[in-house]
Amino acid sequence: MALGAEQAGGRGRKASRVQDAVRILFLLDHCLQPDTPCAVHPDAVAVLRGQKKLQALDFWLRNPDYLADELLNVAESERVLPGIDPAGQARTLLAGDEPDLESYPMVRWRFGAYEQLDDALGLLLSHALIGVDAVGTPPEIDRWDYCLLPAGRLTADELRQGEPDLVWYDARAALVLLVAGDRSGSALKDAQYAQAEYERTQLGDDISGISDRVRARLALLENRATEGQRA
Repeated sequence: MALGAEQAGGRGRKASRVQDAVRILFLLDHCLQPDTPCAVHPDAVAVLRGQKKLQALDFWLRNPDYLADELLNVAESERVLPGIDPAGQARTLLAGDEPDLESYPMVRWRFGAYEQLDDALGLLLSHALIGVDAVGTPPEIDRWDYCLLPAGRLTADELRQGEPDLVWYDARAALVLLVAGDRSGSALKDAQYAQAEYERTQLGDDISGISDRVRARLALLENRATEGQRA
């Protein structure tokens, strides 16, 4: 798979359809098995319920600086993430140029960060890797469920084993799901709206980066920890 972006380097660039599809595939692969079967796809091996949650998770996956800041929230709240040092993981996310090189900004729209993902979802659907179930009584749709099918899990396994360049996507998707926990799409959007840069972005504009501010916050947190150890 070629993973070229439409523009090179920094904020303002756009991911390709294949990049979008790979991110979604790995996000779904790290979701839980359905507690109740997907309506149209009872063979689904994992499910993500709601477009709002998909967009919120994708925002953190596409923006390492915002994910790092959420990890600092976790560190300050002393919430436990199994196998993860939140501050240390935030430091890794902020290392070097990663927040610039790995960021694909999203537009702020009426309900927060938004990206048109129909092309990427269509690519996954055309290869029978996922199913998308409408929940509700037509013509009223309450939500969309994104169901990972057995072929999708097999493809995700093949990609992580056979495409070293995609390891980043896989590891980051796992981290995003761990940080999100069992929060709903609305709860995740609320957490993201708490960022002033996010909330103040004009409708239709790209949400700006916060890497400098998060690096300063991390330095302050680490200094406090060092002082506490000396006391």
